[in-house]
Amino acid sequence: MVMRLDLDFSRPLARGDKVLLLLALATLAKSQRVRFARGDYAAVVTGEALSVRRVRESLSEQGLVCEQIRSSLDEDEDARADDPVGDERVRAIGR
Repeated sequence: MVMRLDLDFSRPLARGDKVLLLLALATLAKSQRVRFARGDYAAVVTGEALSVRRVRESLSEQGLVCEQIRSSLDEDEDARADDPVGDERVRAIGR
């Protein structure tokens, strides 16, 4: 299921912050594309069933604080996005 997350920041992202954001999202196996919007005050992430909780955790690991994250999934689907399917485990490249 392809979905979209809208990330809003309180200030425009500097070049270093953009790199940290890309690195944080690259560690998530389900993320596919990141696009910066609104003068670097926002980012749009597309992927496969990414949960808001997991994206927020990944950003905080890099020291990035996101003001608001909106998902195209409803709350129930977002909660299920964190559930592993069977015994399948995905490891990010380079880990």
